[in-house]
Amino acid sequence: MKYCMLFMLNILYLNLQGQEETVFPPDTLSETIFTLDTSVVDFSPGDSISFVLGDSISPTQQDSMPHLKYKLSKDAIEKTVTYNARDSIIIDIKERKAYLYYEARVLYDDVELQADYIEIDFKNNELYASGIADEEGVVTGSPMLNQAGTEIRSQELRYNFTTRKGKISNVITTEGEGFIHGEQVKRLDECSYIRKGKYTTCNLEEPHFHIAFNRAKVIPGDKIVTGVAYLSFAGIPSFLGIPFGFFPNKTGRSSGIVIPSFHESANMGFAFEGLGYYFGISDNVDLLLTADIFTRGSWAFRGKSNYVFRYKCKGDVELSFAQNLMGERYTPSFSKTNNFKVYWNHQQDSKFHPTTRFSAHVNFVTKTYNKYNPTSANDFLTNEYSSAMSLSSSIRSFFFFDAALSYKQNTQTGNVNIGLPTVSMSVNQMNPFRRKNRSGAAKWYENITIRWNSLMSNQINTLDSLLLLPQTWRESNVAMQHQIPLTIPVKLGRAFNWNTSVNFTERIYFQKNYINFSTVTDTAGIEKGVETNVFDRSVSALHDLNLTTALKTQIFFMYQYRKGGLKAIRHVMTPELSFSMKPALNKNMDATYINTITGETVTYSLFSGATYGVPSTRTQALANISIGNNVEIKVRSSKDSSGTKKIAIFDNITFSTNYDFLADSMPWNYLSISGRSTLFKRLTISFSFNFDPYVRDSTGRIATTVWEASNKKRIFRMSTTNINVGLSFTIDKNLFSSKTSNEEPEKQTDNTMDYNSLGMSTKRPDFSNPWSLTFNYNFAYNLTDNQRYYQNLIHEKKYTQNMVHTIAVIGDVSLTKKWKLGFSSGYDFISKKMTYTSFDIYRDLHCWEMRFNWVPFGFQKGFSFTINVKASVLQDLKYNLKRDFRDYADY
Repeated sequence: MKYCMLFMLNILYLNLQGQEETVFPPDTLSETIFTLDTSVVDFSPGDSISFVLGDSISPTQQDSMPHLKYKLSKDAIEKTVTYNARDSIIIDIKERKAYLYYEARVLYDDVELQADYIEIDFKNNELYASGIADEEGVVTGSPMLNQAGTEIRSQELRYNFTTRKGKISNVITTEGEGFIHGEQVKRLDECSYIRKGKYTTCNLEEPHFHIAFNRAKVIPGDKIVTGVAYLSFAGIPSFLGIPFGFFPNKTGRSSGIVIPSFHESANMGFAFEGLGYYFGISDNVDLLLTADIFTRGSWAFRGKSNYVFRYKCKGDVELSFAQNLMGERYTPSFSKTNNFKVYWNHQQDSKFHPTTRFSAHVNFVTKTYNKYNPTSANDFLTNEYSSAMSLSSSIRSFFFFDAALSYKQNTQTGNVNIGLPTVSMSVNQMNPFRRKNRSGAAKWYENITIRWNSLMSNQINTLDSLLLLPQTWRESNVAMQHQIPLTIPVKLGRAFNWNTSVNFTERIYFQKNYINFSTVTDTAGIEKGVETNVFDRSVSALHDLNLTTALKTQIFFMYQYRKGGLKAIRHVMTPELSFSMKPALNKNMDATYINTITGETVTYSLFSGATYGVPSTRTQALANISIGNNVEIKVRSSKDSSGTKKIAIFDNITFSTNYDFLADSMPWNYLSISGRSTLFKRLTISFSFNFDPYVRDSTGRIATTVWEASNKKRIFRMSTTNINVGLSFTIDKNLFSSKTSNEEPEKQTDNTMDYNSLGMSTKRPDFSNPWSLTFNYNFAYNLTDNQRYYQNLIHEKKYTQNMVHTIAVIGDVSLTKKWKLGFSSGYDFISKKMTYTSFDIYRDLHCWEMRFNWVPFGFQKGFSFTINVKASVLQDLKYNLKRDFRDYADY
């Protein structure tokens, strides 16, 4: 180290002496002085030295010599050059050159050069770089140039600081997601001109595939343009050629042609799907126009647009129209249908307005659109669609207003439900008796709260075939509802809560539905009765008053154990006793007609199917009792820092029933027992049982109790039972690993479509997990009273039973580091059939990928085979062969 210091001091001395004695010739160099700034000399390990060349004398020298000002030459470099090397640096002061060896690095402006050998010529402002060959002739440390994010690898390189021009031999340049190979590359005016090159997205020096060309121009951050080009695989030219090549190289949006996919459909012929053009209009809005063309005459056109405005809103819009021709022309099987789809999803940013918010979700399709033009199996199977647009606002966080338009349709039944509009208004909860300047604890009456809310709606329920008829809109259901709830909470000591509420409800309906009875005689001469609905536009106000008072508390039980793994059992019981009173305030809600065939008088409600329901026609006085239960245990655990852990056995078990003091008969209601539990975070159990205290006969429930009918042996009989059990369990390498891996899984780039036409995922699998197996088990059992049994019908059982019992297995396994096999299947124990079964094979081909999807049987039967380039810049370079469920469907 001592000799190194002496060597450097000698160099500094010679340099300073040269400044004082050297006489420069009268040319451009006479106006330029290169000084060595001793304040930035870096004696780093490995004899690496970093110099900074300046255009003036360093500040450290101002004390020993006068400050001199020199006029710079036009050819002088404008910015600092920083360089270092791991092995050694040799400076030739006379020739004004520097030689850097082994892991050399030069920085100038936005240019960074790394190589094992770099030669800097300060006289001509140029540098030369190359690798170094060892004794066996193997070259290592080849130049790597990085300029403004563009990476260039080559065998040798020359670059001029002043003109920013360079000449590179045998270069590999990184441009976006692609790589450009060239025998010679010249850089002029920030552009590269390549001779005898190839473009690829494979990062190997000998790529698996490339597009070969003779000449090309690269404009960084914009585009790559080539002359005649052809596709080559593993260095073998193919017959696939193009007269010129154009490759987008922008980091943001760019417009371009969308290449279609090709396949053959048994029902519609040879298909070109997805042919179109993408418009990258701006960073806020884009537009995609595509078309599907089938050789048998069917076609479809789609327009999609996404928009986003920061701090304002975002959304997407899709408009589609399709003409579908099915069957052979001039035959009875031929059909022609026109279908369209309107989709709009709009979300307002919460920062846009503090009190007003608008959102929209519109999804409207014609009845057979997704039958002939689905983009996935889920579209084909979906029958119900809903749309809604809503506007909400508030004033001083006190008054709230909401307005919504809604549309629901079922493409299978044809039912349509429209809300035009639905309006909600409410005020925030108020404490009318609370003191403004309160001191001390609040009095009980200060906690009294009162609210107000109103609903207004205009509903149309009809069939899609009748939607455009004027009569349908004239007979819409218009209704209003106003509610004023008053709540009185009282705390009794520390253990009891006594809550009393009074709720007044007013319903206003603008129509009544009468029924006329008439008789008709059929072709067999049998007389039958016909009920005809008569719509009457009139105004009716219905009122409802509900008084409820409830007493509630909690009781805690704790059982502790000193021995064994079970440490404690905790039981929380929540009993509640309440009483409610509902007086009958309304009259003339019912009407009657005479059945002329049977002679009986039939009573019906004038407001059947009303939007907000109807009040009770009789006065009710109900006593309700319920007992809720929560059970947890505490067990020993070596994994928890406290030494124990809690396990919930029953999240909730509730017993409830009620008694009507004013009922003419059967005052007792059903005894209901319901509960749920989640065990081991994977097993979910829920159940409900209803026990009836009264017996049944051929007319239904009667006033005779089970206690009386069974000679005081039973109190209840089983009426309904519902049991649901669900289990989801995943087994993979992490389950058996004692340590949690800190490695993040490799982020996969999503493809354009998340699912293919078979409903299978097209995302790249996760190879970081070598295998995974998921079991999904579902059991549901439903038992209800069968009234037909009490009518002594033959072969009828006492209860109607429904059962669902299925198991599904989903898994994947990495056969090698590049092969992945996925599968999904299951079994229905009730129908004794296999459920949806599929196989998915994925092969990582480095810069390409291949996947095969197969559904061997069932409604979604089909297969799909795809091989494509991974990089999105060449996403249309692919081959697709498929036969999906539409080819097997019977239209």
